[in-house]
Amino acid sequence: MLELGILKTFDSQTHKAGVQLVGSLTTYLDDISVSVSIPSSAMVVGNYVLVAIPGGNPRDACVVASWPQGSSGTASLTFVIDGGGSAITTGQKGHLEIPFACTIKQVTMLADQSGSIVVDIWKDTYANFPPTDADSITASAPPTISSAQKSQDSTLTGWTKSISSGDILAFNVDSCSTITRVTISLKVERS
Repeated sequence: MLELGILKTFDSQTHKAGVQLVGSLTTYLDDISVSVSIPSSAMVVGNYVLVAIPGGNPRDACVVASWPQGSSGTASLTFVIDGGGSAITTGQKGHLEIPFACTIKQVTMLADQSGSIVVDIWKDTYANFPPTDADSITASAPPTISSAQKSQDSTLTGWTKSISSGDILAFNVDSCSTITRVTISLKVERS
């Protein structure tokens, strides 16, 4: 069987690797062989790797390919909320149609000045437009800036990370103080 993983460690002396399987926070293969046809220079921590696991036995696993994550179709979906010179008010601020299937990997928020803001993200199909609070994808971890000018989250605890082609995202400000403009960027990997 073949599995997609992310290279976490590589020892060029022993040509062995540590790999976390994609889609699993708990499956980690340590000290597995790397094909001798893959040069050490291609084994960059953070790269995607293809792992062959004969008979499903992880002891026999071997990395058979390696490539940079960016080459697989990483993109950013960006939405700007502007209070027009005043602190941003609460409520729904707009929508984005996503033209391709993807998986959310990280959210970054950048504000014009130090302050606090919480923005929930809702998702639904075009047929069910508009999305509502019941369609939240952020669980109990919405994008948040707390007494700062920026924030970034790649853990995305409890999030619904999968987006289908044609889905609509809505951005709803739950609370805000001081900030008059914020950019929300979703780093995604295209499917």
